[in-house]
Amino acid sequence: MPKEAKENQSFVNKLLSKANSKSKLKKEDSPNEKEEKKATKTTSKENKTSKKVETKTSKKSEKENKTTTKKAKVADKKDDTKKLKDNKKEKAKKVSTTTKKAATTKKKSTSTKQKKLNEENIETTLENISDVSTTLRSKTAFPEDFSVLEYYDLPYRYNQTVVKVLAQTPTTLFVYWDISDIDRENYKKQYGENFFEVTKPVLNIFNETMNYHFEVDINDFANCWYLNVNDSKCKYKIELGRRPIHTSVSIPSVSNNYVPITSSNVIEAPNDHILFDQKQEMIYFKNVKTNAQRAVKTASISFIRNMGRIYNIYDLYKQIYKDENIEEFYDLSNPSSKGNPSSKFK
Repeated sequence: MPKEAKENQSFVNKLLSKANSKSKLKKEDSPNEKEEKKATKTTSKENKTSKKVETKTSKKSEKENKTTTKKAKVADKKDDTKKLKDNKKEKAKKVSTTTKKAATTKKKSTSTKQKKLNEENIETTLENISDVSTTLRSKTAFPEDFSVLEYYDLPYRYNQTVVKVLAQTPTTLFVYWDISDIDRENYKKQYGENFFEVTKPVLNIFNETMNYHFEVDINDFANCWYLNVNDSKCKYKIELGRRPIHTSVSIPSVSNNYVPITSSNVIEAPNDHILFDQKQEMIYFKNVKTNAQRAVKTASISFIRNMGRIYNIYDLYKQIYKDENIEEFYDLSNPSSKGNPSSKFK
């Protein structure tokens, strides 16, 4: 055989011998060694299972940590968005407040400017007025004893016991009256402290022309009155007095329960008819400056001529008062034209 084959055969033999020796050793192991081997195997298995459990728990913990981190990140993002929104709102509020402040400051500045301008205008107008007044004073020469008249408002009452009557129309009279404080106290002393509470004021109207009178109740809240009368062209006189408010009350030592206070002036009411002294066919015009008179026929006046066949005042009156007896008005003994009214008190 060649050398190489021999060497290979020797190498293989060596390997086989080693293997046999190992197997023998294995077969010849003691029971203690076997138990140790079993224990090592079980421990290795337990170590493997513990490693697997640890790996699983580590993986679970890693997953939980990841989820917690994700949740924390989401919460942080939400907090960041809320903070951003709050910051935006605060900025908007600040901007609005600043704009409002700016607007108010502008308004205040404009109002102050307007006030200043108005004050300046007022000052200028006052200066102009003073200048005008000074120029007028310089132009107008007032006398040395010149005194400015003072202005006074008319008082509500003059504290006098008085009654006055005025004619407003032929059949309407105006009356005003007052009782002084001194006379009021005297009446209270004479008739009692409650004299003005128990009595009421009355006006007695006397027609001196036709010789009749009538009474009008008034109140203490008024100091003037309008009276309607039946007859015109008559003399009237007013008397102020007081009567008890209730008929059961009587004033001592007074006749007819009437206390006269004061009487008025006498006035003649104007006439309410056209007077006919004669048939007047002419109307006379007088020039106030030259005192020159001019006579014009009533028939030549245009408005009378256009009304129809009316040639004088008599015919015109007949056209106006168709339902009245014109002959009585035209009669010279007509009471209304000579001081004796035609109407009678009823």
